[in-house]
Amino acid sequence: MSPNPVKTNRSIVNLLWQQNIRTPKEISSKTSIPLRTCQRYVSLLKKSGKLRKIHKSGRPRKLTSEKRRQLGMIIKSNHYTTTTEIKAILEEKYQTFNLSDRTIRRELSHLGYISIIPRKVPLLTQQAKTNRLLWARDHERYNWKKVVFSDETTLQMFRNTMLAWSREKKPAQPMVKHPFKVHVWGATNFKGKVGLYVFTENLDRHLYRQILNEQLYDNADVLVGGQWIFRQDNDPKHTSRDVQNDLNTRLLRRVLAWPSYSPDLNPIENIWAVLKHNVEKHVKKMIAQKKKYLKTILLVLLGRNGRESIKK
Repeated sequence: MSPNPVKTNRSIVNLLWQQNIRTPKEISSKTSIPLRTCQRYVSLLKKSGKLRKIHKSGRPRKLTSEKRRQLGMIIKSNHYTTTTEIKAILEEKYQTFNLSDRTIRRELSHLGYISIIPRKVPLLTQQAKTNRLLWARDHERYNWKKVVFSDETTLQMFRNTMLAWSREKKPAQPMVKHPFKVHVWGATNFKGKVGLYVFTENLDRHLYRQILNEQLYDNADVLVGGQWIFRQDNDPKHTSRDVQNDLNTRLLRRVLAWPSYSPDLNPIENIWAVLKHNVEKHVKKMIAQKKKYLKTILLVLLGRNGRESIKK
């Protein structure tokens, strides 16, 4: 293969420039490179100090522009088509088509596609979207400081959501098959915590009424004052007849209307996120220091004689 003349010329000009031969005319006379080319080279050398390598186009892509358009049309018609299925479709359409699944994945990446599990979102009707918009406009300047937000969540003994330092590429975290779980009901306001209730049984309307009676009404009156507004989601337990009767009697219908299939904009969700993170952090710390805790327990149970034995 003959050397690239452009590459050779640039190397020669670079060498002459290092020898303090700096005028285009002199470089042209010594190298027989056209004067206009030498002027362009000198201009680049004055800016950066050297002529950089020419960017190469690389190996031509396997798929032509027509096949890439066909690839995009296949994905657009069905986002769940696998690369094996795409290959079969293209082989049926183009008799000379012969590419691997890996090449197809690379071409999809060039087109901006990524393979990912879509997040779950509620299937909204147009009426539900309209209700959302109307509710948001009606409550744009709402006095949210008077609202008491409530919600339930579940805390479990073992979670696996925290980042960890490791020299292994895929570190393992031992997990129990059926972790211990507790449920928590909470209520909060702009001024602070209203109430908290921890339980392990399934939540039904009877237990929910008990929680509201013990943790909500009196606590909110003390913290927020009169005429506060209660916010809960549209769970069937919350909207049962018994619960609604209690709310109407105690709050005189001061319950914030919440649209169906609404986005989860309850600020208490941020509290749950912090709480779950801290619980997981403490559990992991407890497991990491289990030997230390075990020794402390043994010292307490065995007393002084046991302490001396353990030291020995």
